[in-house]
Amino acid sequence: MKQKNKLFLTLFIILIIAITLLSLLPPKSGLEFEKSDKLNHFLAYAILSLNFGFISSNIRSYFIGIPFLIAYGLLIEFFQGLVPGRDPSFYDALANSVGIFLGFFIFSLLGRIKK
Repeated sequence: MKQKNKLFLTLFIILIIAITLLSLLPPKSGLEFEKSDKLNHFLAYAILSLNFGFISSNIRSYFIGIPFLIAYGLLIEFFQGLVPGRDPSFYDALANSVGIFLGFFIFSLLGRIKK
């Protein structure tokens, strides 16, 4: 694996951990971002998806990665229903999914996708 790919894989793992922790911490943990909640979801998943593209710019990887990332976002929303003080949200899941598609779209505009 190239050094650059290792860097983006490391960043991807860090992003997954950060999104998971921020999404599943109880709301009174002091890390609340209520005012722009949907925007935060949208941007976090767009960055996650964009970062995914730099790990493997093969188009086939995206056909696996996009459904994986959407499933991850849906699972996080489901598990929020199990955290006291948190509720799953259809609109959060939608913001996650739209962010994933935006990240893919931006990556494709960069012309880095290989067939």
